[in-house]
Amino acid sequence: MNLNIHLNNAGIYLRGMEIRKRSILMITAPAFAAFLVGALLLGGSLPNTADKFGETMKPTGYVTLSVVRDGNEIYHYEDHNLITDAGKDFISTELGGTGTTASAQYIALTSDATAPAATDTTLAGEIGASGLQRAIGAYSHTVGTDNWTISKTFTATGSLTAVQKAGLFTASSAGTMMAENTFASVNLANGDQLTITWTIDLGL
Repeated sequence: MNLNIHLNNAGIYLRGMEIRKRSILMITAPAFAAFLVGALLLGGSLPNTADKFGETMKPTGYVTLSVVRDGNEIYHYEDHNLITDAGKDFISTELGGTGTTASAQYIALTSDATAPAATDTTLAGEIGASGLQRAIGAYSHTVGTDNWTISKTFTATGSLTAVQKAGLFTASSAGTMMAENTFASVNLANGDQLTITWTIDLGL
């Protein structure tokens, strides 16, 4: 009989501990929430919050490449590109500085296999013949969105081996290389059509 009483008392004690813990949590949670709200209302800073540039745009690019032979797609590739340092400067100048009428609408191709680098300003080994020489692409933008596309279909007038890199430029020659992209190499035969679509997203 005494043993049962002892166990019951222990159970009561434990339940009392649980009740006290719940009470502490019920008191602490509202107090902490009030602190957060007060800090925000007073303009105070909280630990690990984003800095004042937390919502700035981050331009990114995406490239889609397709090769059609005799009406059938024989190659398809999609991947993100690299916005070069010069490209970042170009965007900044056009949007907030002394922008010119130049626009990054020209697409160039090469068989060079070197990986793109942010410091690149030219497209090494740029193809200048056989129908794949640098050309202006068609610009497309949907009103109210933060992205646009530049698309161009090239028609090979000869055989080309290991085409595997593209650049987006501001002029038909020289100019600023805004973005660069490598893709799995593809061989082209005379008459093949290579379509490349460059999508730039401002990340707004």
